[in-house]
This record gives sequence, structure tokens and C-alpha cells, in this order.
Amino acid sequence: MLIRRILIVTDSGLPVFDYEEYSRGDEVLVSGLVTAILKFAEETEKERLSRVYFEESLYILTAIESVILIFQISDEMPGEYAEYVSNQITESFVKNYREEVKRFRGDVSVFHGFQETCEEILLQNGVTIANTLIDTPEGEKLKAWCLYSLENEPLIVKANSPNYNIDSFTIFQVLGKSFRKVSKNTERCSKGTCFHITHEGNLVQSILLPAVFIVIETAITELAVQRFRQFKIKSQQQLEEIIKEFYNPGKIHIYSKKEFLSSSEKTINPRFKTLYDLFSAAEKGLEYLYKSPIHVQILNMDKGIIAIIKLVNRVAFLEFESQQTSASIIESTKRMFEQEKLVKDDTPEAMLEKS
Repeated sequence: MLIRRILIVTDSGLPVFDYEEYSRGDEVLVSGLVTAILKFAEETEKERLSRVYFEESLYILTAIESVILIFQISDEMPGEYAEYVSNQITESFVKNYREEVKRFRGDVSVFHGFQETCEEILLQNGVTIANTLIDTPEGEKLKAWCLYSLENEPLIVKANSPNYNIDSFTIFQVLGKSFRKVSKNTERCSKGTCFHITHEGNLVQSILLPAVFIVIETAITELAVQRFRQFKIKSQQQLEEIIKEFYNPGKIHIYSKKEFLSSSEKTINPRFKTLYDLFSAAEKGLEYLYKSPIHVQILNMDKGIIAIIKLVNRVAFLEFESQQTSASIIESTKRMFEQEKLVKDDTPEAMLEKS
């Protein structure tokens, strides 16, 4: 666990707040130890400590008015990330409880509401997700993942694969920034998930949170498409029928790629133009890394799911209700591209062609 304790004590060592999820019932012992160290440092060094290092933990100490915020940080948590999260928690506490601190006379119940605030800040900053990626076997199976601030500064960069291509991190940073821009311009939301899947089963997932964004890379053999039936010569109506058969989306929008390349085209929904730009940017970057084009991109945001399916000379935008899962869309795409159904009317069989 990256953060092991969030504790607030008075300058005399009385604990007034202990974040429940991390509490271990030893808040009196910890607060007494930390305040004793602080007083010792002040008397001998004539200055206040802000960091206390142990073998496996770092204590970040922040004095505000007559209280001290204590953050016990795991040695697995990079210092920049620890500073980033602890500063936001401290700023929130000062903003909401400065007057309560000034009037404090022993009633710790006035700080109970800060439990929910801490939980929200940790979620917004991706601490819960980062804990899962670091502490679980599933996290070790990922090729790499990185966590960035909204100022695009890397806070965690982790590669599990040997001889990892470090160029990926730059491309992933760009993908995260692009997804933030798309989310802001299309849905006006502060969080969401975007999946980019290549023909060979490379999966890059961007997770946008209110305070950070996370980019995860993995390779899943089951996602690789073995054959590609791209439907290049199908009519608009025929394509819609095929898409309905495999996905059953709420809405289907199919465009020629030439329409997106024409700046004078006014029949395209501006939101789809923005999403296509994201798809194209992702494809360019990921082809550089994997030598394999993208065949599906899925955006899961507050107002439902939009999937973009590449069909060689056309692009399809599928709008789903929020209950649709990304996994089912991925599976439907794989089945559609790999299908071997013969065309029984007088229309020639769909061309088999890689994009």
C-alpha cells in the first residue's frame, strides 16, 4: 500500500484524525513518537523537520496552525507522487477546517467529515488504482504503466518487461493528453477510460481521473485478430446490418475516411471529427511501437460508450448505453473481423485485406 497512514495530531501530540482505511489503532503511539522527534529536532537543530525516513517508510510532516499532518508513505511510492497527493490533502484540510483548528477544544468529531474528503482525493489521484497495479499479481503481468499529473509530469513510471522500449512512455503521455482534450471537448467530464487495441492484441488503456491520468500497456493474445474481413465493398446499408448483428448498438454512424480528410465537410458531427483525430493520433504512435495498426478504440465516459471501428476505407462510430462492457465490444469486433460467413446474394464476398 503506497500510503500507510494519514494522521492529524495537535502540536502537543494529541491525535484528532486518523484516516480509517489505514488506521491500525496505534495512533497515540505514532503521534507521540513523531511529535517527540519534532521537538528534539527543534531544540537541537533549531529548525522543524518535514521528513522522517525509516527503512521501509517515509513520514511527510506538515505543520498548519496548531496541528501537524502526518503521512506515512511506503518506500514504493515515488517522492514526487507522495508530495503531489499529500499537498492536495493538506490544502483541502486547511481550506475546510482552518477555523475549526483555531477553535479546537478537544472535540475531535468536528473532523470526522474529512474521512470522505480523503477518500475522494485518493480516488481522484489514482492511489487506489496504483495500489492495485503494484500489489497484485495482475499488475505484474502488465508490460508497463505510468501515472502523470494534469501538468503532464510523470509521477510513476514502471516497466515490468525486460529491455522495455522507453519511447513508449513519451507516446503514452501524448495519448493521455489527447484523451483529456477529447473528454473536455466532447463530454465535459473529468474522468473516463479509453482503450486502443491493435491487430496483434496490444492493448493501451488510458484512465482519466480528475487529478491525474494513468496509461497502461499490456499484450493479450486473445485480442489478436487472426484474419480480417474488412467489408471494403459493402454498401452503407449492408455495413449497418453487419454491425447490428455483431454489436447491436444504440446508434450507428458510418463515414468515408475521405470525409474526415476534407476540412470543408460539414455533414460530420464535430464530436466524431475530434474522436477520429484521437484515433488517427493513437494509430500513428502505436504503429511506431508495434508495427501493427489499431482496429478498435473504445471510449467509456460519463454519458455511455463510443466505439470506433476501422474498416479500411470507412470508419464506424457505435454509440452504446452505459451498461455495455468494453470486453463485449472487443469480443464482438474480433468475431466480426474473423467471421467466415459466405455472402449468398449477388454481392461479391467481402474482401479479405489488412489495413
